[in-house]
Amino acid sequence: MISISEAQDLIKAKLFTVASEELVLEQALGRILADDFIASEPAPRFDNSAMDGFAVRFTDVNVVSPESPLTLQVIGESQAGIPYAGHSEKGTCIRISTGAMLPAGFDTVVRVEDTESGDKGILIKKAPGKGQDVRYSGEEYQRGELLLTRGQRLAARHLAILAAAGADTVKVFRRPRVALLVTGSELAPVAEPLRPGQIRDSNRVMLGAAVSEAGGELVHMGKVSDDLEETTLAIEQVLTISPDLVICAGGVSVGPHDHVKEAAARAGFQELFWRVKQKPGKPLFFAGRKKIMFFGLPGNPVSAYICFCHYLRPLIGVMSGLPWKYQTVTAVADEDIANRGRRPNLMRVRLGAKKDGLPVVQSVRHQGSHMISSIIEADGYLLMEAESRVAAGTRVEVTLLP
Repeated sequence: MISISEAQDLIKAKLFTVASEELVLEQALGRILADDFIASEPAPRFDNSAMDGFAVRFTDVNVVSPESPLTLQVIGESQAGIPYAGHSEKGTCIRISTGAMLPAGFDTVVRVEDTESGDKGILIKKAPGKGQDVRYSGEEYQRGELLLTRGQRLAARHLAILAAAGADTVKVFRRPRVALLVTGSELAPVAEPLRPGQIRDSNRVMLGAAVSEAGGELVHMGKVSDDLEETTLAIEQVLTISPDLVICAGGVSVGPHDHVKEAAARAGFQELFWRVKQKPGKPLFFAGRKKIMFFGLPGNPVSAYICFCHYLRPLIGVMSGLPWKYQTVTAVADEDIANRGRRPNLMRVRLGAKKDGLPVVQSVRHQGSHMISSIIEADGYLLMEAESRVAAGTRVEVTLLP
């Protein structure tokens, strides 16, 4: 039996990042950028107006005052997307819209509200500052500037800058291909009536959703009974669809009907570890076959879910181009929290209202690995060392559940 940190190290030693693929922007939401994105042009691409108004020469209007106003003739218009293409003359101005290109020869914008219309043009009574309300080419970013870094998860705002910079496609890491199997002769499909001794197959639903939530591509979902030959055949069959990761829930303990370890070995997987000093999830199994990883999760739903969150969720992240990381929050124990067991406990906890700027944390009522309600009540889990105690008022680090 190995420690949690030893298990993590063995997993990390086997990790790899999947290949990249090119996607159109509309399909790239939530994906991980595979290359740095460098601007191929400046933004803005051209000098333009920040306001509706009139493009003028500063030298024409710098001495204007309420006592000495100036009238300028309007000789044309520059609209957004339709720039003024005519000539420019001293003592004239161009009507200009917000975002429209600043015509050549003009360097300042006077706002509409700072002018008066007259028979011969516009009347300006207040001198603007030089370059007032002009957005200069490249003031947001220059050509060759780094806009997004490799490993960025693409949200809507990132897609916006890619589109604005002229990228219609983007290179992202493909999603890791994950095959999921659940074992158990007692498992029945959720919609079917239960026979005596049967339970509903919640693990397949839960873990399938967890894979997608973590960024994996679920390429297979299957169920096998507690039979060695059937389990071996199921594993061999999923290998034909080239998964990066195989997850099997159940059948990894020491019972007479637990066949996953042997079935994985028959399918060519080499055991890397089995059993971790932790609660829940002691029977966790990890094996490898070339570049395919295999995880055997405990069959109890809470054990399976906590093991997934602590090991497989960050693993799928790394394969997708992200660092190995957990989302954590610092909180204050609202009560004494004790682990009386001889193994470290990934104890389910809930967060409460803030006290002195930090949320408070309490353990949830039910900690049994078969009680799904314990992960429903929980906001996260607290890694408690064996036979340890956290006193009320102590600051702790809580790993948040998705």
